[in-house]
Amino acid sequence: MDPRKTSAFGTLLRSHRQAAGLSQEDLAERAGLSLRGISDLERGARTVPRLETVRLLADSLALEEGDRAALLAARNVVPADSGEQPPPDPWPKLPVPATPLIGRVCEVDAIVDLMRREDVRLVTLTGPGGVGKTRLALGVAQELADWFPEGVLFADLSPVRNEALVLPTIASVVGVQDTGTRPLAEALATALSRRNLLLVLDNLEQVVDAAPEIATLLAACPSVRILATSRVRLRLAAEHVFRVLPLRLPETVDGPSLSELARTEAVAFFVDRAQAADPIFTLTESNSESVATLVGRLDGLPLAIELAAVRVAHLPLATLLARMEHSLPLLTGGARDAPARQRTMRDAIAWSYDLLAADEQLLFRRLAIFVGGFTVEAAEAAAAEGDVKIRAIESLGMLVDHSLLQFVPDAHGAGRFRYLESLQEYGLDQLAARGEESALRAAHAAHFIHAVTSLQETVREAKPIERGARLVAFLDRLEAERDNLRAA
Repeated sequence: MDPRKTSAFGTLLRSHRQAAGLSQEDLAERAGLSLRGISDLERGARTVPRLETVRLLADSLALEEGDRAALLAARNVVPADSGEQPPPDPWPKLPVPATPLIGRVCEVDAIVDLMRREDVRLVTLTGPGGVGKTRLALGVAQELADWFPEGVLFADLSPVRNEALVLPTIASVVGVQDTGTRPLAEALATALSRRNLLLVLDNLEQVVDAAPEIATLLAACPSVRILATSRVRLRLAAEHVFRVLPLRLPETVDGPSLSELARTEAVAFFVDRAQAADPIFTLTESNSESVATLVGRLDGLPLAIELAAVRVAHLPLATLLARMEHSLPLLTGGARDAPARQRTMRDAIAWSYDLLAADEQLLFRRLAIFVGGFTVEAAEAAAAEGDVKIRAIESLGMLVDHSLLQFVPDAHGAGRFRYLESLQEYGLDQLAARGEESALRAAHAAHFIHAVTSLQETVREAKPIERGARLVAFLDRLEAERDNLRAA
């Protein structure tokens, strides 16, 4: 054999074999391969070994992680005149995103840095439906693909409704078949135990009860890392939660220049999606304020922006904006190849709402009555309203965990809860549909009348030296609750 045709893989294999003090016969016996096969690989008669062959050789040579990665990489280096092609990738490719990843530079960098830490094995991207978790996960996976010697595996769990089917779904991606001779979890752990790869588990919220099985798999596979997406955190000890926020909005509607506005994430995404629906659409001085206002009304949610943007093909921006007071009926008409839950904004929210327990759904509806956010105390009052009493603190935590509520801390260490507009609109719709709205509006008014009266009494009864500070606190409270007081 012409030595010029000896592959990089053959040279590296011979070096590792000799360093281990093994003959070709010894290595063949350990790996369960033929002597002819070992000889052909080292001489370059075969330059493209199967991936499973490389793993058997690496295991037999007891290679450390770095040497193992180098041997795997050398498998893809083929002499130009060998007549052979690099081996096909045995793993499914990452899905090709239908839309560009606009913005999110800081988020991608932060998640990539987090996943490269030695002490981080599991990262869960959480956030409300339509915030772009899957698209962000794909962007991160693409950035990390070269960092994992054996690449990235992607498991779409959105069609799965039974947690018992989570491991079989992962196994089908890995290429492990359930033969019935041993537990599937054991077979899957064996297949992944020596592999250095990233496993992306997309859409786990509806099968979150499978989380303990995922933790067991992770513990059995020390070189595997998992990037998960879920509207609710997995609550595992190894989990690092990364909350995905909506796209960045313009700080003001009329302040930035046109070029600055065009670089704002939410505006840039709207323009990109609008041009996909209507190629002649452009961002101009005359429509920029309407676009900025529109994406603000939609809270920067990518799905909501995309559903609104397709309307520019047949609705003037001014008309579209005027109808945004009740946005859910307009935010429809998503792509036919999108999952059903992402074809309308209402369906995206309903998917999360349906995952809640009955008392959590009730509190979600009740809290939608507040305007401009609310405090823990106000939430407790809403939870105690009516015939059905709710454990407020526990249910509030679940609503935050399910990405249906946001908690915004303040400088005083307190803070307020708030809805994204589309979520609040959905909650009010559900409240009205169940005939609960009138009674709750009356209770809302009574709560804030009582709160103001109590604060007034506190100021009136204060000692002169304390009255000034209490008056300031009273005015601060009035300012914080201005929208609720107006609604009451």
